[in-house]
Amino acid sequence: MARRKIQELTTGVHDFPTLIGDRENKYVDKTGLLYKLARRKTNAQYFISRPRRFGKSLMLSTLQAMFEGEKSLFKGLAIYDKPWEGWTAKKRHPVYNFSMMRANGATIDKFLAALENLVRDLCEDAGVPYKDKVDATVNFGEFLKAAAAKSPTKKIVVLIDEYDEPIAGFLDDLEALKLVRKTLHDFYEKLKDNSKSIRFLMLTGVTKLTKLSVFSGLNHLTDLSMDKRFATLLGFTPEELDGTLRENVKAFGAKNGCDFATAKAKLLEWYDGYRFSPGSEKKVCNPVSIGKAFASGELLNYWESTGGATLVIERLKQIGKALYDFEDLIVSQTQLDVCDAETLPVEALLYQSGYLTLKETFDSTTYSLGVPNNEVRDSLTKGYVGSLMGAAFSSWNDRAQRARLELRAKGVETLLSKNLRAAFAAVPHDWRLENEAEAKRYFLLFLRMIGADVSGEVQSANGRADAILKDKGGVYVFEFKYGKTPQEAINQARTKDYAGPWLDGKPPVFLVGVNYDPKKRGIDDPLVEPL
Repeated sequence: MARRKIQELTTGVHDFPTLIGDRENKYVDKTGLLYKLARRKTNAQYFISRPRRFGKSLMLSTLQAMFEGEKSLFKGLAIYDKPWEGWTAKKRHPVYNFSMMRANGATIDKFLAALENLVRDLCEDAGVPYKDKVDATVNFGEFLKAAAAKSPTKKIVVLIDEYDEPIAGFLDDLEALKLVRKTLHDFYEKLKDNSKSIRFLMLTGVTKLTKLSVFSGLNHLTDLSMDKRFATLLGFTPEELDGTLRENVKAFGAKNGCDFATAKAKLLEWYDGYRFSPGSEKKVCNPVSIGKAFASGELLNYWESTGGATLVIERLKQIGKALYDFEDLIVSQTQLDVCDAETLPVEALLYQSGYLTLKETFDSTTYSLGVPNNEVRDSLTKGYVGSLMGAAFSSWNDRAQRARLELRAKGVETLLSKNLRAAFAAVPHDWRLENEAEAKRYFLLFLRMIGADVSGEVQSANGRADAILKDKGGVYVFEFKYGKTPQEAINQARTKDYAGPWLDGKPPVFLVGVNYDPKKRGIDDPLVEPL
């Protein structure tokens, strides 16, 4: 008997009917959660923010099929036996599902023309005339009103993907940005004006552009972005890897010579860790990255090609912060709730783009953020260093990879005796390390790049150690100096007892003094003293 072919977790199909219709594709069932959202008869108008490539488009397509009553597509899924209105022909509402990517334009005129074409198409679909003498936003309002009037139920369903997409092309032109955001505000405000005619509304996006005056036109929406009930609506949970995706995890393990438990742990380490609600401990994996790992059989960084954002790296360059600055970052809910194009607050930008996620909740409005997984950590580190070093990055990266192998094979000794000095010797001449903070940032970036188990700015009773590196040989407490000596660094670490928190453990503890000499543009031989 022929062995059944494992269904693939496709990453390129965002249309629910196509996905379900192809028997070779796998669908992770989210219809139970979608039913909870959609069955609400009043105020069923929502917004959800998630990073790119988290399945927002597929979710909207699934909702469309639900409201259009395509019951046969849902056989075997959670909603199939539910008392859903879509299964009754007389209760079905016309569905208008579109992406605001269609309104993208490189100039104001092209943006306005694209928005007009989008609204013209909506009017044509609904059999509503488009008025040439008024702008697209007014016509959009007329479309909503007329489409509802023509509906057998006198209501319509509106699904809008990537609502914030047209903004991205104008972030470096504030005058143009003002016009774009005013136009989008007026456009979205028509949804609020016609809310009584809309049975169900869902908008998705990456950012919540509150200060852009765009979202103020949508203040009637229920924001699901941090709602604990829907924390797992997008993305895959570890439980779904155990269940629906179990055979795919096993197949991945077979390709890599490991059992199910080991394969799952490796996948979670690379692609899990996104926590979207302070009220829930639930975490999810990036679904596109998981799918690509299943297909290739390799743990690689798929984020840069599928979900990475050049805007994030450029913003990091502007503020002069490196990866370690964003571990255990304390923020308020207000900071995360806003993305202002004029200033682009880095905390909100990194969180909403998926480079950081919730790690710990201190109270209902204060959280700590951190990098979710190895994939994003790799993207941030390499993207940041690569953008700063330019053409010099290739040789520097080769050096880092050699250092990674030597660290694993020989431990910290070779790092201190050879690799750190070589890394600093490779600093490009046009990238000057002007102070201790800049030199230390470079030092920590290098350790991150080579895969060292390092933490920056670690608190002790009397101050902060510059870095703590853990290795099979022990715990190494680093103090960094600029234009002084390694011995002065050691003396400070010893006087302030930076190693105190680790002295009661079993591994041996070492103090390491590192000094960057700006005249030599390199570091002195690191000094190591056991405790």
